[in-house]
Amino acid sequence: MGFGGNLRTVSLPDIFQLIFSTKKTGVLVISKGDSRKDIYFRGGFTIYATSTEEKDLFGNLLLKMGRISKADLDKVLAEKKDGKKIGAALVEMRLFTREEIIDCLRMQIEEIIYGLFGWKDGEFSFIEGKAPPPETIQTELNPMNIIMEGTRRIDEWVELQKILPPDEAVLELEKNPLLNTDHIKLSRNDIIVMACIGSGKKMGDVLRESILDQFLTSKSLANLMAQGLVKVGKVVVAKKVEVDESEELVRLLANIYRHNFGIILASLKDKLGVKGERIYYETFQERKSEYPLLADHMHGRDGEIDFDLLLKLAKSLPKEVWVHRLIANFTDLMTDYLMTIQKYLGNKLYQRTLSQIKIQTHNDLTSRKQLAMKYGLEDEFARTLRGGNE
Repeated sequence: MGFGGNLRTVSLPDIFQLIFSTKKTGVLVISKGDSRKDIYFRGGFTIYATSTEEKDLFGNLLLKMGRISKADLDKVLAEKKDGKKIGAALVEMRLFTREEIIDCLRMQIEEIIYGLFGWKDGEFSFIEGKAPPPETIQTELNPMNIIMEGTRRIDEWVELQKILPPDEAVLELEKNPLLNTDHIKLSRNDIIVMACIGSGKKMGDVLRESILDQFLTSKSLANLMAQGLVKVGKVVVAKKVEVDESEELVRLLANIYRHNFGIILASLKDKLGVKGERIYYETFQERKSEYPLLADHMHGRDGEIDFDLLLKLAKSLPKEVWVHRLIANFTDLMTDYLMTIQKYLGNKLYQRTLSQIKIQTHNDLTSRKQLAMKYGLEDEFARTLRGGNE
C-alpha cells in the first residue's frame, strides 16, 4: 500500500523510519519544482536512487571524484545504447569493474539523499512494489545510517555558518598567498571550488553554481579561507524595500517553534494517541508559569502561537530585552517537551525526534540566514539542541 504527503508536514527521517521499520519494497518519489528524486527500497533497505539535478547524475559524480575524464565520459555517453544505464555501460566497456561501480553507486545514493535535507517542502509519494529500471546495478544501504549522517552534517553546518561570509560577499582567489608548503592540503573538492570562484564571484553564486552540494562547497570554502587561498572582498548588497525587522524576527522565531512543537506533538500522538495529546497539554499547563511571555500568546492544546499578540508584546519592549526573553522562554519550553518525549517514549524515539527538530530548525534558519546570524540564533539553537543530547 502506498502513501504520500508533503515534507512541510512529514519529515524526511519519519518517512525513512516508516519504510525501514515496515521493511517496504518500492520507490519513494520526492519532487519540488523541476527537481525530482527517486529512491528505491527493498525490504526497507535503500538499493538505488536517481535524480534530475545535474550535480547528482552518476557521470558528474564520477567526474567530481576524479574517477573518469571528461573525454572518456563523453565517449561513454555517445556510445552506450539507448536505455542502458551508465554504470552498466562502464562495466560493459571494461572501464570499471562491477565492484567499483557499486562503491560509486553507494556514494551517489548518499549524496542524493543528503541533498534532500535542504528541502523545506516537496511532494512525496511511495509506490509500493515498483523496482528500479532494468539492467541497473544495485547495492544495499541502511537508510537510517544515511539519516544520522545527514543530521551530523547539519550540526557541522551550524559551525560553518560562523566562518563563512554572507551570500552578498564577493570571494576572490588570493593572488599572492603567504603559503606554508608544509601545511598546504588541498582536496579535489577544494580545487573544484577554486575553479568555480575564478576571477571573483559572490558567495551565494558559488554555492548555487558549484557542482558540489552546498555542504561540501561550504566545507571547501572554509578550508581555502583558513589556508589563505581565498579572501573575502566587498559586500554587494542589493537595494531592498525596508521591512519591520521586529516583525520579521518574531515571525522567524514563531515559525521555528511552531514547526518544532508540531514535531513533538506529532511524535506523542503517533505513539500514545489521545493520551499523547493530553501529556503535551499538561506539560505546558504545569510549567507555564516559568514561561511568562508565552502564557497569553500560545495555546497549550495544539501549540499554536498567537503571532499578532506576540508581535505587539515585542514592539512594546526594547529589542535587546524581548529577543533574549522570548528565545529563553521558547527554548526552556522546548527542552521540557523533549524531556517529556524521553520520559514517555524512551531514548530511541527521543533521539529520532531531536534529529527531526535539528533538520527543521536548520531549514528555518537558512530561510532567513542573515537575520539569524545577526541575532546569533544559530548559536542559541545549537546550545539548546546540544543540551538535549546530554
